[in-house]
Amino acid sequence: MTPAAHRARLGLSVAAMAQLVGVTRAGWYKAEKTGIVSQPLARLLAYIERYGPDVAMMMEGEK
Repeated sequence: MTPAAHRARLGLSVAAMAQLVGVTRAGWYKAEKTGIVSQPLARLLAYIERYGPDVAMMMEGEK
């Protein structure tokens, strides 16, 4: 699944998705435009896909 498809499926804005995965908005735009993501980001997107954004945001708050 492409970065744009992940964001669309979750129904998040670019800013919200960038914050969720820990990149800048410009970084997220670049990922959507090129379709290329780093290995860690790909794993994070798969985690979010499996468990949902709520769990990912909850885990972010525990750091």
